[in-house]
Amino acid sequence: MLPSHVRKLASLAASLLLIALCAVPDAVRAEFNFARYKETDLDEFLARRRPATGLDVYPMSPVKLDVTLTSLGGPCASEGLKRSLLMSGMPRQDVDGLQATNCITVRSARGRELKVFIQDVVYGFLPQEVPVGDKLSLYAIHVYTAPEGPGLLVNEFLTPKSAPRADTPPPNKAMTSCGCWTQDEHPGVDFSVDKVGDPVPAMADGVVVKIENSEQAPADLPVIGGCGRYVVLKHTYPNGGVVYTRYVQLGRVVGPNGAPLALGVSVRARDAIGEIGPNKVLHFEIRPVAPGTTRTDKMWAERYGNMPDMEWSRYNPVDPQKFDAASFGGVKKATK
Repeated sequence: MLPSHVRKLASLAASLLLIALCAVPDAVRAEFNFARYKETDLDEFLARRRPATGLDVYPMSPVKLDVTLTSLGGPCASEGLKRSLLMSGMPRQDVDGLQATNCITVRSARGRELKVFIQDVVYGFLPQEVPVGDKLSLYAIHVYTAPEGPGLLVNEFLTPKSAPRADTPPPNKAMTSCGCWTQDEHPGVDFSVDKVGDPVPAMADGVVVKIENSEQAPADLPVIGGCGRYVVLKHTYPNGGVVYTRYVQLGRVVGPNGAPLALGVSVRARDAIGEIGPNKVLHFEIRPVAPGTTRTDKMWAERYGNMPDMEWSRYNPVDPQKFDAASFGGVKKATK
């Protein structure tokens, strides 16, 4: 019989849902920079001047809108959005990596409705957290204005229940079971395993892009962490979407049948990419390539900008319990 952690991980790979078993702290969401989004009244926003023809493109102005969800919508054409993002200065690499194939409809305080684009990774969370008719806050960028109205891309949302409050509990600085991060900084999930040397399977077909063999791997960013031996895989989906997965606190880094694992090697779902280490914990992360998860700060650029095998660390981890990899990758439509 397969070890329990292998059964848990391998069963999910078949459906391309990378993992949906264990929760991670809400600190992952807390990394989003809510403060940069300017409080904006949707009715006032909709009353602004519009062009008679064509598009007025804006430099990705961040806005926060308090609205009511009127429809979960569904797939919508995003070619105009992407062209506008290029015109506004977003690098082509980021535009090509943008997964925003769905739109939702929201209502203002005065009853005016607007259809807005939403990142697929965020859209995957929405039905679970916000029933139609409920209020929420959208954190979006204003990309363009057309004759029919403004074009917005939603990067995050909060509900009244999830909004930050003044009486938020103090930071939790207790160490996680993997021993690499505090609870507030933990960027993934930890599996407790019974046996040292058990195989660690790949979650889906992918390519090995990083192998760290040092037990004392250095790092100076909290959500990367110096966590000993680890492997990073790059998964590319039918729609071009890309997700990185990282497997941390490994013992030996070996492939199927104990063969050496090397950079650039392709692996299949459930193939072994390493073994459980001596502390009997496997730390696992999911990092989708999407504008809302991309690091652009100076600290990352100075530390890792010239290290191609650290590109995966540019993309912030997301909550594995909420992330719908199949929808993100275009394998299936997001649940309405």
